[in-house]
Amino acid sequence: MSYLQYPRLAFSGLFQSDVSTVNNDPRHFDNATFEDRFQEPTFQPHLKEDSGGAKVTAYNGWWNPWGTGIFGLKNCVVQSALGQDGNEIFSSGEDAAIGLTVGNAGDQPSGKMVDLDPDWQLASCIYGQVITLKAANGQVLMRGEYAPNPFRDLWFNRVGNQRGDSAASAMWQTILTNVTWDLSKIDSPLLQDLKAISEQQNNTLSLRMTTYGYDAALGDSFFSYGIVLGAIGPAYPTEPQSFILGRRFIPAASLLPASSYQAEDYVPNVGWFSAQLVENTLYADLSNALPLIYKQASTPETAYTVDVTCGSGSGSATAPKNGDSNQYWQRPFIIAQLTASTLPTSPYLQPNQYQPLATVDISNANLLSRSGIVSIPVPDSVIASINQLPLALITSASPATGNALLLCCEGNGGWEVRADQFALRLDPNDAEANTLDSNVYVAQYGVPLANAPVALVATSTGPQVDFGDCPTDTPPQTTPRAPAPTINVPADQLAFVQDTTNTNANGMVNLTINGPQALGYPRYYMDGQFFNYTYNFAPDSANGTATVQQQFDQYAIVVHSTYVVPDPVTWADVQPILQQYANLYPVMSQGLFDFSKKEQADANAFILKFVFDKPIDDPDQMPVTRDLSSSKRRALIQYFDSVLQEQGRPASMLDMFGKRCPTRGGGPRTACPEGALSYDQDGKPGCPAK
Repeated sequence: MSYLQYPRLAFSGLFQSDVSTVNNDPRHFDNATFEDRFQEPTFQPHLKEDSGGAKVTAYNGWWNPWGTGIFGLKNCVVQSALGQDGNEIFSSGEDAAIGLTVGNAGDQPSGKMVDLDPDWQLASCIYGQVITLKAANGQVLMRGEYAPNPFRDLWFNRVGNQRGDSAASAMWQTILTNVTWDLSKIDSPLLQDLKAISEQQNNTLSLRMTTYGYDAALGDSFFSYGIVLGAIGPAYPTEPQSFILGRRFIPAASLLPASSYQAEDYVPNVGWFSAQLVENTLYADLSNALPLIYKQASTPETAYTVDVTCGSGSGSATAPKNGDSNQYWQRPFIIAQLTASTLPTSPYLQPNQYQPLATVDISNANLLSRSGIVSIPVPDSVIASINQLPLALITSASPATGNALLLCCEGNGGWEVRADQFALRLDPNDAEANTLDSNVYVAQYGVPLANAPVALVATSTGPQVDFGDCPTDTPPQTTPRAPAPTINVPADQLAFVQDTTNTNANGMVNLTINGPQALGYPRYYMDGQFFNYTYNFAPDSANGTATVQQQFDQYAIVVHSTYVVPDPVTWADVQPILQQYANLYPVMSQGLFDFSKKEQADANAFILKFVFDKPIDDPDQMPVTRDLSSSKRRALIQYFDSVLQEQGRPASMLDMFGKRCPTRGGGPRTACPEGALSYDQDGKPGCPAK
């Protein structure tokens, strides 16, 4: 069952995401009101004061305006594996796969991580990434291409004592395609088995990466790095690629009203997670479910520890957090089966409301060594009812009350309905790209709903002004002058069509999503519009009431604006497009050449055509946010084609790019040591970013 079962590799280490943040604020897309300071980092309150001594926050280009977009893995090591007998392996003496390095390709550019849209930074996707498995001598044992899939189950308060991206956590699940192997110099039965299954499944593997602990503080030693917990296993075409179809555990706080908790009790901070039953073993993935706390340490991996008292907080400021076994959140966590199909109305479970299955390991060591995956043996006494009653994550009983605290459980009826492809782009300029399919899977208590009727509905969330990505500066007069955009307008631009009444044998039904024949510029200065739709069972579905969905488990769809390519294409036609990119990506326009200026763009026509003409999943493709319609990209290619026809291909690429400076503005690195950053009296950085 995908990466959860044998043969499974579990690894941990660091990931890097050096994203550019100028385009995080959609108002920066307005060429008419763009200011040079938007290419500088945020002026934090401790860096700048006005003439009266008041603290000033000018968000400018946010926290990493010079980002390259690079995504990659660093210091990732296979820590454990699931053996064929169901036992875990932690020593290279048991299998040589332990201790291998999981990393990037050495023969192509790094992958890129980009948002779907500035108005929806909640489904970021990786493009052009290659995952490798290497021996200590550098030999590449396995190589696979990351099929672009965005992260899921994002939650912003996993690290309870941090804020923003540093507190967030999410899961990326995808398949590796075009997998190749060279196991000639390693003795690993597990890798041989994984290779055999991969070759049987069209040279694919399943990959899950959970990321947290991101360092967004410009100048820190580990700036742009975070923790990654990974798992690699078999991939099967009958299963979804971007999530586990199985037992879907929902936080109790999403199922029960806040009033159901006692005022003196801590409300646990736990995340959504999934599990699968394989024969008599339940494999649960807690990598993205357990709350954490940050404490300064010598390495990022040791700085984050599981702490269930960190996050939502207690209803009472005086409630003890340590040393009191009567407090529910200080009890061990267990997986249990509820004894009724109807969900409880209180989070405080009496002994007759559940049957314990096993205590689960919620330690930080389990996160790092097993990638947060726990194995729970299911006793024979439960097997008969395992597909009729909900499973739950609970605390063990409190000695004071005899009750347990419900943390997560399956929803009413045990239903799960999830779309595999949910972050999409439609393009009215290309008929083939203006219709897309989304596979929606339905299961009950982990069993796919096979060959059965189901009715789905997608519902627009309605017009919304994106104030969340358009913060107000201090003082407010320094706020960008462009208006905040409104999404989901005009209405009724998308059509969702369920292609069949019944699911197939794998519990899947297809939704076809059709874009409009034409679209203007409802966001004025931005190409296209963003639409988001919730989805669930329709009211008349045979499967009962709608299930509870994770808050960001929605259709997120960008529709490009209609654009007619001029004939011929002139500099006046393409300059506004290139100006926007020069504004939004200073690492290119300042570090390489300013392609918003005709003489520089024309002089580099060959390389610009080269990157604009790349496929969307290529790491060299430009634009790096993948936000140009096919017709605008075609106009750029035609323009640079005409320039090349006039001036010819340059004689030597080395002459053009061999002397370019890799740092912002051309400043020498020797004046700014690696990882260092200083500020002048105005709060501006005194040297180039890394």
